[in-house]
Amino acid sequence: MLFYWIYKSFSNFASMKKIILSIGILLHICAMTGCNDRSSHHLDYRVTCTVDNKFGHDSATLLVLEEDFGRLRMCGTSRSDGGTFTFTGQTDRPKVALIRWDNDSTEPFYFVLESGHIDITIRPGAWDIKGSARNSQYLHYINQRNSIMDTRVATWQEYLNMAADSSLTREDELRMVRQDSLLNDSLQRITVERINQGDAVGRIIGERYGKQLDQQHLKLLKK
Repeated sequence: MLFYWIYKSFSNFASMKKIILSIGILLHICAMTGCNDRSSHHLDYRVTCTVDNKFGHDSATLLVLEEDFGRLRMCGTSRSDGGTFTFTGQTDRPKVALIRWDNDSTEPFYFVLESGHIDITIRPGAWDIKGSARNSQYLHYINQRNSIMDTRVATWQEYLNMAADSSLTREDELRMVRQDSLLNDSLQRITVERINQGDAVGRIIGERYGKQLDQQHLKLLKK
């Protein structure tokens, strides 16, 4: 009986050592891989938006699109501090966001909300955004778009100038119409390509510029 009791005690002790060792390994893995919900699923963000005083905004509201529910959710409001608005919080993944101003005559500012510090500067006719790879991609598209639009405006200004001084020939007219058509096709093509990537940037571009696509390019959008 004594030997049997010693054997059972040793077996139970060995089993407990195995259990304790297994729990220790699991805790170590959790610490290494970030099982903590806050560190792995909710990442801090800080959005600083500086607006030119010409706009005269006193307050602003940050909203995000919750795609799972198809609705906007308010994430906070901010009062102007010398033209600067600050929003802080947490997000589980990059999301389409917008800043809505107290003055409804000003269009909301769209961007991608993700973890880290996002620095936005808004001036009349231009804006810049730093601290976010996705927003850099968004800004790249906007710069491409503005470049094409500027060229289209210049083309039609040349047309109007030549028409005004009677120097416009049939060949000039055909050249300008063809050039504008090519530019419009380029604009619509880069829009379709960016929307079809299906990320947050593509969703913003689809929201803002998708309605400007013609029927030919609408057919190229992925369902």
